[in-house]
Amino acid sequence: MNWLIKLPVFFILIFSSIFKLIYLEYFELSLVEKGLSNWFYSSITIHILIIIEFVLATSILLKSIHIKLISLSIILLSVIYSSDALLSNSSGMFSNYFVLPFYYKWIVLVISSILAFFSIWLIKSEDEKGPNKRIRSIIINLCLTLVISIPLFVLNPIFIDDFQKNETSVEKSNLDWSAIYQTCEEKNIILPPESEVFFAFFSTSCYYCNKGAVKLGVSKRGHSNSPTIVMVFPGNKKDTEAFIERNHCDFPYIRVSKDDFRSLAGNEFPAFFKVKDKKETNYYTGRTFNLRELDNLFQLN
Repeated sequence: MNWLIKLPVFFILIFSSIFKLIYLEYFELSLVEKGLSNWFYSSITIHILIIIEFVLATSILLKSIHIKLISLSIILLSVIYSSDALLSNSSGMFSNYFVLPFYYKWIVLVISSILAFFSIWLIKSEDEKGPNKRIRSIIINLCLTLVISIPLFVLNPIFIDDFQKNETSVEKSNLDWSAIYQTCEEKNIILPPESEVFFAFFSTSCYYCNKGAVKLGVSKRGHSNSPTIVMVFPGNKKDTEAFIERNHCDFPYIRVSKDDFRSLAGNEFPAFFKVKDKKETNYYTGRTFNLRELDNLFQLN
């Protein structure tokens, strides 16, 4: 009976940690989109959760963590899983990224119930005592953490550059924004005269442009606090509309000639400008417009 209870919980936690590892980016996007985290903490949160699930799963077999601590941790995980299934759409946290069957939430609730039952059973169990056991447990848990952490951060690294505050300087201070403002006016896009406007220059075939557009769209759906955002494209209407649909970035947009696009954005895409009174106040490349700057733009910090 002991192993009949332990093994299902072990496999549930292992599967959950591996699933998050494979689709780690979707989890990060979902945390921000659901308003549960900002960009600065979303990646760190998912990495830590994967490590906790893996360590808990292995500790169940090795008995390397105090039983009461394992029990409380698994109860917390079961509450998180069941809350997501009950309070979200049928596909829960992945409602915008996967098409899952209608009975998904019931599967999650059954799994959460198994975890909760296991936790209650653990509370009633006896734990070994003694200083040697505690020291051995600490060493084992540290080793387990390193075993999962090293490949996790190798496969899905957290880049320091993403969290640095960029004191950007305007490299091109004499750009002519008259044509852009005029095109916005023709498209009935209202640009506040005394407020900053955020212009995002995207090429539809650029990998980093697509990634940047996804994050802008996720931020908008999760938080509405942002300046006016206008996307600028050099391509044809068909490619532009496909780009917007593919990346779920429903912002006002304009299309300009390739010459006008390059005269403002240069040859480095994506390019982002904060403009006020037709003068740039900040300029970002795809790299300098990082997670911290996204939080600043949408006031998530």
